[in-house]
Amino acid sequence: AGQTLAHELGGTSAATFWTGTSFLLANAALVPCIGAVSDIFGRRELLMVSLLFFTVGTVVCCTSHTMTQLLAGRTLQGVGAGGIQTMSYIIVSDIVPLRQRPKYGNFTLLAWGLGAICGPVLGGVITEHTTWRWLFYINFPICCLGLLIVPLTVNLRPEKKRTFAENLAAVDWAGGVLFIASISSFLVGLTWAGIQFPWNSYQTLVPIIVGAVGLLLTVVYEKRVPAFPFLRVSVFNSLSAVLVYICTTVHGFLLFSHLFYIMFYYQSIKAINPTIVAVIMVAVNLVLFPASIVTGLMITRFGSFLWAVWGGLAVTTLGNGLLFLLDRDRSVAATVFILLVSSIGQGLLLSALNVATQTMAKTVDVAYAVTMFMFMRTLGMCLGVALGGTTFQNVLLRALEERKVADALVIAVDAESFVARLHAMQSGPTKDAILESYVKGFHGVFSLLVGLSASCLLASFFMKHHTLDRKLDSEHKLQGRHSPKGDVSA
Repeated sequence: AGQTLAHELGGTSAATFWTGTSFLLANAALVPCIGAVSDIFGRRELLMVSLLFFTVGTVVCCTSHTMTQLLAGRTLQGVGAGGIQTMSYIIVSDIVPLRQRPKYGNFTLLAWGLGAICGPVLGGVITEHTTWRWLFYINFPICCLGLLIVPLTVNLRPEKKRTFAENLAAVDWAGGVLFIASISSFLVGLTWAGIQFPWNSYQTLVPIIVGAVGLLLTVVYEKRVPAFPFLRVSVFNSLSAVLVYICTTVHGFLLFSHLFYIMFYYQSIKAINPTIVAVIMVAVNLVLFPASIVTGLMITRFGSFLWAVWGGLAVTTLGNGLLFLLDRDRSVAATVFILLVSSIGQGLLLSALNVATQTMAKTVDVAYAVTMFMFMRTLGMCLGVALGGTTFQNVLLRALEERKVADALVIAVDAESFVARLHAMQSGPTKDAILESYVKGFHGVFSLLVGLSASCLLASFFMKHHTLDRKLDSEHKLQGRHSPKGDVSA
């Protein structure tokens, strides 16, 4: 789809890269503010606003005639998608007792899983047989259904009644603007690093440094100034909580890296058609999401999440280690079985880390714990763009230079675009050297993944057990019906 978009809208490869990255950055920048604003205005209102953002973004994408318009639409979609997913988890936390949340959270995972399973194949079929605009047209029925159903079914209201003017005054405008500007600068610098500009260039360093300083100022401001801070530092109330959020960030890193670099491996080393690659990734997701759903049910049944964190990180580390078996000669069937191992581990973590953050938070901080969980996972994905790309390029460049390949720097800097030329080359020593160098580049990324997952596994043994048997206590109550009782039994 990316090549089709670039061709029809006159975009460059860099602009095509940003169609995905802009969605991710907008998602990360706005998510931390959502919990606080929904505490003030209400859950239904924020969910509706998120749906509207996503719908408007879809309209902009459908009607785009330039890459700039498409990027604007993808940014709006990113804001909306982040709000929809975050509000879904927050609403579940408002109406379902803690121990039951992993079970009911499976419905959200099921929806996400269906999209992840069907999306790649449908996307390939659509772009191959119709116009790319249908990638966005198909969102309209779902958007319209959501806009109709949410006002009728989401009847949560905050206990504290305020006027609209009082709600506006309660919003932490200064903190929100400072955070959004800072995290946007920081993440833009990270996504540029090693991909569009060198790490040591001012184009990379200035936004990263400015963003980092801004984030530090945000934390200081949030602790001391606003009456209703959007950033609750209290969610990091223990070593266990800090470790869970670190593991969540790494999990996001792993999710993105597995998706991107495995697909890139198939397209570059195995020369497989993108549609077939999408089918392979569907097979992988058919294991990941059921594993996550079963994990949620078992956490509810046994009232503990630590076993899932430990098991998930152990299996993920094993799966990352097995990725070193991916080379030029490995059969596609064998590579799929290798990928299934890490998918099981990822599935365990998908449910376990979410419930862990809520379990370790104070009751009044649960909505903020949910938003921080979503932010950290998305932050990890953004880091995967930067650190994964830099690792691959550096290892690839070194391998090309060792094999005395001409134009090594040109190939390493634009490794994705070079794949088409690579496949068109006649068999011989030069092509073999480049392919072997690509394999080395992938193995460099896999080394990073093993190190991160193994470090998190060791750190997870310092996490302490927290009971899930906690009474439901939310400031947002169901209206016109009885709210769920705080029964904590399985």
